[in-house]
Amino acid sequence: MTLLVLLLGLGFGCFLIWWLLIETEGVYLGRRVVIALYDLVAHRYDRIKQFDEVADQILIAQALLAATAPKTGPLILDVATGTGRVPLLMARNAGFDGHVAGIDASQRMLSVAQEKTSAQDFASFITLLRADATGLPFPAERFDAVTCLEALEFMPDQAAALAEMARVLAPGGTLLTTIRIDTRWMPDRAWDEPKMRAALEALGLRDIHFAIWQEDYSQVWARKPL
Repeated sequence: MTLLVLLLGLGFGCFLIWWLLIETEGVYLGRRVVIALYDLVAHRYDRIKQFDEVADQILIAQALLAATAPKTGPLILDVATGTGRVPLLMARNAGFDGHVAGIDASQRMLSVAQEKTSAQDFASFITLLRADATGLPFPAERFDAVTCLEALEFMPDQAAALAEMARVLAPGGTLLTTIRIDTRWMPDRAWDEPKMRAALEALGLRDIHFAIWQEDYSQVWARKPL
């Protein structure tokens, strides 16, 4: 019986560590832990995630180009840009003639993004800086589109981050963010569709719709009225 209790305790402890550090990426342990974990895996992050470039070009880059058309030279803000997924997607798209600002709280993730930007000679398309999503260092109504992918649930104050994104979004601009399809693993953190819709409507955003995107995430689209 004692051995069984010890084994059960060990199993639960391993599960708890996995849940706290891997599944929920440290969010229940505080902002510093989240940033430290991203710093730790920055140079392996792309290999871990294995992004599908073809699908991303269709479902992110092309979709954003359509959303910002017919404006020329659109300005896009990517919040929690990580290793530069969205900025690099846009820069690689031959139809994009604008500029993307990418912000992140992890300096090492930004360093990887900067290395890729420089290696691919995309400096004219991309600006990267370290910043907090709840206090974006930009004037109001600055961007034609704002994106934040696979990140909101890992922020300490999702509502404040969304409010900042809405603030810097220009009238007529598009917001693209994401929610987890299965919210059970992140209680009080992962928002479902009704909660996200209510939050966006409270910020004055309209034309809100959801689209299944990946195995774990749905895209959330919204527009700021003119």
